[in-house]
Order: sequence, then C-alpha cells, then structure tokens
Amino acid sequence: MRLLMLAFALASLVMAGETFGAAASNMTQSVTGGGVTAKVTYLNPKSADEPRFQIVLDTHSVNLDAYELKTIAVLRDDTGNSYSPAAVQNKGGGHHRETIVSFPKLSPGTKRAELVIKDIAGIKERTFVWNLE
Repeated sequence: MRLLMLAFALASLVMAGETFGAAASNMTQSVTGGGVTAKVTYLNPKSADEPRFQIVLDTHSVNLDAYELKTIAVLRDDTGNSYSPAAVQNKGGGHHRETIVSFPKLSPGTKRAELVIKDIAGIKERTFVWNLE
C-alpha cells in the first residue's frame, strides 16, 4: 500500500511538472502546410521593449532561401495597428532556417499580438496569436 501511495505521489509530481512545462511553452506555436513547418516563439512577451520572435522554418521539399521574412512577416495588434519588421537576423538556409525578427514597440495597452507570415509554400497566411494580458 505504501508503495502504491508513493507511486501515486510521484505520478502527481510528474504530471504537475508537465502542466507547468506546457504553460511555460505557450509562447511557442507551430503551423504546418505546403510541406513547411513554421515554429514561432515570442521571445519577450512581458517586456515593453520591441517585440522579438524566433521563427524556425523546416522542410524537406522546399528551398527556404527564396523567402525574405522582412517582407512577408507582419505583426498586428488588437487595436488595428500593423507593424513591419524593424530588424531581421538570419541563421541557416536551404531546408532549415532560423530567424530572429524584431518589430517596433506595440501600442500601449495592447492585449493581443498576431504574427502573420505570408505566402510560404503556397500557404497564403500562417497566423500565430498571443494574448498579452
């Protein structure tokens, strides 16, 4: 009986850890389509600084070098403003790209941010949404 209680306690701790991990990772989202997976992580959602995102593009069938995120990414807020990238840092190429994209500061009081990546591998828009409240 004691062993059963110990096993239950350990399982509860593991499950709690997984829950905390899931909550902590909600800043990362993925969208797959057209043979390309786009994984986006909001790097500084609690900061008043310029919003920064890590964008990872992976594929086995598309040359990703043809896509310039400075021109195909846009950040929108819940007040109707759209922001073009202020800075882009590229790493990798070919079938695996990693990019850090920074945008101008969001309007004060912004409650929701939406990053849109347009026209990659035949997918008109890939949308990633974060609630900032």
